[in-house]
Amino acid sequence: MDEMKQVTIIGAGPAGISAAIYLWRAGLEPLLMEEDAPGGLLRQAGKVENYPGFSEGIPAARLIGRFIEHLQSVGGSVVRASVERISRDDDGTYTVSTPVEAHRTRAAIVATGTKPKRVAIDGARAAQGHQVFYDLLELMERSKPGERVVIYGGGDAAFDLGLNLCQRGYRTAIVCRSRARCLPLLRARAERDGIQVMEGGSITRVSSGESLRLELDGAKHIEADRLLIACGREPRLDILEPSLGARLRSGGPPAAGVPGIYLAGDVGADMKRQVGIAVGSGLTAAMLAEQYLRKMMT
Repeated sequence: MDEMKQVTIIGAGPAGISAAIYLWRAGLEPLLMEEDAPGGLLRQAGKVENYPGFSEGIPAARLIGRFIEHLQSVGGSVVRASVERISRDDDGTYTVSTPVEAHRTRAAIVATGTKPKRVAIDGARAAQGHQVFYDLLELMERSKPGERVVIYGGGDAAFDLGLNLCQRGYRTAIVCRSRARCLPLLRARAERDGIQVMEGGSITRVSSGESLRLELDGAKHIEADRLLIACGREPRLDILEPSLGARLRSGGPPAAGVPGIYLAGDVGADMKRQVGIAVGSGLTAAMLAEQYLRKMMT
């Protein structure tokens, strides 16, 4: 087991990176851990248009790159590791465990983001991972431009995914279970780009073969090469030992849950998934962690 860390951050999306930048500048040298490439859910976005300072918008990949550059400029880096468990020790510190090692830390910031909600569709599970997907990046690894992709969902995320794929050369359509709930400008862009939007039809069955047959209620069906499901997301809190998870899920101000552990970014943001909110949340968690550690030192 490594020597005691002052603070460990799990998740290198906008929230985790922002927290790390603040804490490096505060002289606390945080350990920032990420199981995948940095960027979090931002990696699945196309263009970010509502982040202050970029009036013309900025490609999500470029914004992530700037976050990483900023982190490196203060001495920070991202450690590639998959965290399996965060547990609270008898002395009030924490143990962050990975498959190969464990780190002791006085404070922890959980910025693990969200995971897709699973949807019960007959036949979908058998085709998952090769024709049915919940993750854009995984879909693009298994497909090629020119294929017809149906996105199942009606919110901002579904339309952003559809536009992103369309700009990459895919033929896209969006199926909404009820009415589209996205921003009007996203709907307008989808129509401009020729994306078919079908409202009021739930996908009830997937038949897999050389292509996908997607059956909708009302005896309708459509054909596709791939299906990308975007029907909501839920917090990724499964790495917390049960007692910690229960207390942090109970809500209240960030400092009111468990001393020394803080949620940051989408994992605690309910439906408010915006880059600016994630950055602010990461800064708030970092400041609370700093205050907590300073008190411990006095």
